[in-house]
Amino acid sequence: MNAYIVDKIMKNTLLFLLFLGITFTASAQETNIDLGARIGFNVSNISSDPSLLEESSELGTEFGVFARIGNRFYVQPGVDFVNNKVNMQRKVQPRAGESDDVRFRYFRAPVLLGWESDYKNRRGGSTPFRVMVGPSFAYNIGVSDNNLDVRRRDVRNAQFALHGGVGITFLRFVELDLMYNHGLTTVFNDSGSDGKFRNFSLTVGFSI
Repeated sequence: MNAYIVDKIMKNTLLFLLFLGITFTASAQETNIDLGARIGFNVSNISSDPSLLEESSELGTEFGVFARIGNRFYVQPGVDFVNNKVNMQRKVQPRAGESDDVRFRYFRAPVLLGWESDYKNRRGGSTPFRVMVGPSFAYNIGVSDNNLDVRRRDVRNAQFALHGGVGITFLRFVELDLMYNHGLTTVFNDSGSDGKFRNFSLTVGFSI
């Protein structure tokens, strides 16, 4: 899909979700706003790309803050620092046959729509269960030193993605989330590049 078209679609989607969340919370009789932070690990890979000979997933990190606006149905904007780590070998690189770990660093702004259950466990306590989905915009802020001559200029600055996942709350305010991130824009600037990020993350956090 043309990068310009994807950019326009994702910007319009983000604006629509923000409008929907504001409209929903404004119409609620009792608006609930929780603030939180989370930290965890991710496993990232790049989908099939003609510029890569080999590619394998590595363990990266991410952390961020968020606001959850609403009650049972909510909107959740946030800001994350994401470190995607991938081991790869390129077709064109200084030393043929060599692979290296490359870390791609991003600031990411997701906007999620979610639903939270009021599940009661066997002991009568509450264990809220969440389902959430939404888009994100990420901006590349750097690439780690590597032997493959991958530099920040080689990476597309703007990245759009779709997120989906589940989460639970225990001990009243501790949260555990499992998320999937499906990239919509190519990782590299090369016109022949087609690889996009695919990412699973597991984070622990809290909200108050």
